[in-house]
Amino acid sequence: MTTSSTDRAVPVARATRTGLIALAVPHLEEPYFAELGSRLVRGADERGLAVLIVQTEGDHAREIDVANGVGLPPVDGLIHIPRSLTVADLTRRTAPGPLVLLGEHIQVSPFTHITIDNRAAARTATEHLLTVGCRKIAFIGRRDSRPSDAADRRHAGYLEALDAAGVRIDPALTAQVDAFTSDEGERVAAQVVSSVPDLDGIVCSNDSIALGALAALHAAGRRVPDDVAVIGIDDIRAARFAVPALSTIAPDHEQLVDAAFTELERQLTSPPGADLPVRHVTVGARLVLRASTARR
Repeated sequence: MTTSSTDRAVPVARATRTGLIALAVPHLEEPYFAELGSRLVRGADERGLAVLIVQTEGDHAREIDVANGVGLPPVDGLIHIPRSLTVADLTRRTAPGPLVLLGEHIQVSPFTHITIDNRAAARTATEHLLTVGCRKIAFIGRRDSRPSDAADRRHAGYLEALDAAGVRIDPALTAQVDAFTSDEGERVAAQVVSSVPDLDGIVCSNDSIALGALAALHAAGRRVPDDVAVIGIDDIRAARFAVPALSTIAPDHEQLVDAAFTELERQLTSPPGADLPVRHVTVGARLVLRASTARR
């Protein structure tokens, strides 16, 4: 785990603690967020805290409302997994209490943030496909219509790995999605498979997209991994039960949860007026090899 400190955050005086924290997630239907939410709830329980979960649908206005405490009861702090928030939104918060951001990276930010190295994760995933012999590798999971910084960084890691290996970068092999879901993964992968007959590898920006890609490849009669190897990112539980089981990049979930509560507690226990450094914490991630990339 790496930690960097930037600007200073000055906490304001707080009322008596409630023992309740808020957790804002984009979509509980998305397995990664559901599983992360469950881990955070267990982590809170171990620390004697209760959690109020708010689903924002990734809507910009809703994410701003949650950051401002609109519609929330009194809470000790907020763990926010944003999809649309900007630094400008957060600097205008009307309820400036303890805040920890997870997942999506808001570039240079004066707010404590915890993430994995998304660029390195996708670079490792792509390097693995290159190692097992893939050369016509697609990336499924950019979303330029509603940009995602995590997806952009993962795409950059994919391009870096291809460039380092001397593999020609073909823009036609980068596919857009409307959402980071299995339905979208299936729809977009079907299009890619039909338009790229010599496709032999797919890097997906998350596991949900990868599960959809597996379904599309099966429907097209393409064998995984012999014809096309597939890898995702996130290591959701469903990945190990896919047919074939999905190779992926697994964040250190335990480290992520511990870092979230460490940073939240650091803000909660600081005396009013304390000059706290803002921390940006990068937790580890590892390559998990399963059948979807075990090419003969």
